[in-house]
Amino acid sequence: MSASGSFTVKTKVLAILAVALAMGGCKGWGKKPPEPGPIVQRSTEALIEQINANNRLIRKLWSRVDITVELPGEKHSVGGHLILRKPDELSRPPRELLLRGRDSLGVAEFQMGSNSDGYWYMLDAPKSEDDVYNFVAYGEDSAAQAERALDLLSVLGVYELAVDMLNGPWPVLRGYEAPPYYVLSFVERLADGSLRARKDIWWHRRKQQVDLIELFDEKGHRYLSASLDDYQQFEGAKLATKIHIVWHEEKLSLELKLRDVEVNTDRVSDKNFVHRRRDLAQ
Repeated sequence: MSASGSFTVKTKVLAILAVALAMGGCKGWGKKPPEPGPIVQRSTEALIEQINANNRLIRKLWSRVDITVELPGEKHSVGGHLILRKPDELSRPPRELLLRGRDSLGVAEFQMGSNSDGYWYMLDAPKSEDDVYNFVAYGEDSAAQAERALDLLSVLGVYELAVDMLNGPWPVLRGYEAPPYYVLSFVERLADGSLRARKDIWWHRRKQQVDLIELFDEKGHRYLSASLDDYQQFEGAKLATKIHIVWHEEKLSLELKLRDVEVNTDRVSDKNFVHRRRDLAQ
């Protein structure tokens, strides 16, 4: 190789190295540049109020939704609607929910719902091992499959965080430097002090949004994770339009992609929450 050719190769190598170092920073190879924007500091009270101020703007929600249900060895995709109506009083439990869909051939149907009488879950699909139908009235023994409707209500990211400031306890606020998260841990205990449940809310300090919600059982085992993504503005409120939920022990996952979202719309009425099997009419 000639001297000029060798010089050209060395020049290209040095140029590549310079670009790589510029992209990786001075601390080493392969490091991504930091995310833009400052890390916003919040106290526990201020963070809860910021989340609640956003969520209380959403009173009713109607949306078309693409639903993907995945179980071990099978996967079903259906299109349908997500409809909810929040209670007028924060002390009342959130019960009015309807998530249902049907595939284009009408052979697979999926439902999660709840109303003033109870809550239900259904997956009606050919050859599905999870082809079940459960309705549970409030006050009766719960069924794990029907309780998924209540899990969904807990992780949609539209309800206010109920905190009793007088009687407590306040949630524990943990901070992480990298990635830049705050974690709000809400712990519910029984009268004897034993754990009843725990809910962790992961708040991204740069994006100013909830990225992840996790639910834990009475033994402290994480049984559900819900990631929230693709936030958009509706009626002044930020709302995640992509939600991915995993029930870990059951190996069941549910992905929702919201579109044509309507917030605080008259389209949401009492008739939306009447329980009717195999009926998608709106």
